[in-house]
Amino acid sequence: MSSALVILDTETATLLGAPHLLEVGAVRVLEGEICDQFETLVCPQVEIEPGATSIHGIREEDVREAPTAREALIAFREWAGEDLLAAHNARFDAGVLGFEYARADLTPPPGAFIDSLQLARKHIPEAFDHKLDTLCQHLDLEEGPHHRALSDAVYCWMVIDECINRQGGPEAVSFENLRGQCGALLTCDRATPRAPRINRRLRPIEHALQDEADIVLVYGDTRQAPINLAVTPRFLYQRHKTGYLEGICHKTGTLKTYRLDRVHKVLSSA
Repeated sequence: MSSALVILDTETATLLGAPHLLEVGAVRVLEGEICDQFETLVCPQVEIEPGATSIHGIREEDVREAPTAREALIAFREWAGEDLLAAHNARFDAGVLGFEYARADLTPPPGAFIDSLQLARKHIPEAFDHKLDTLCQHLDLEEGPHHRALSDAVYCWMVIDECINRQGGPEAVSFENLRGQCGALLTCDRATPRAPRINRRLRPIEHALQDEADIVLVYGDTRQAPINLAVTPRFLYQRHKTGYLEGICHKTGTLKTYRLDRVHKVLSSA
């Protein structure tokens, strides 16, 4: 097992809706040993939800001087290189990173994911459940903090290492073989959000994005009269079957999300 593996974990500022990266931590494993690590907090464009803080403990004051998401994403891409990636419940972390790389218009790391959750279900079937916390208790792993990115990345590697040993050790199974045990290929790129369909009425939003121009949304649902909202568009995406626009609200100066099906008309801000 001579190839390197990057095991990562992410924490987010939000629990529902589009993800906003708050922390990324990772370790690089070579020849069965951790040889390098990456860790950074991120100053998000949105407020940290209290429910998210209750999970990971990260507060607004912890991230005020932290790098922006764009800065953190560039640094992580350079550090991760083209190595294979791994995470526990990899679809979540791939989705977070895929969303953020798309939001920042950056190319994500190309490595495919190994999912320690799927491996644990196959090779540690006797565990009560296969949450990372439960597996750490079941395998009697060393005590330490949970729900912080770097420590969870280390625990993820320990679970993967156990799965390797239960298959005969590193001489019997490669990282590529482990990836094949995880089903369909998963990468950050494959987890990026789709662009929404934009009809003629909403085309000015696309033009404003390209030109970095301000617009006015005539906005509202069926329960209220539409209002005019001055917005600087930042990102268009589709989630499930609904299209959304992220943009800077001129009234509050903060990043907000707008449903495209509630935009009645798009006006020039001039």
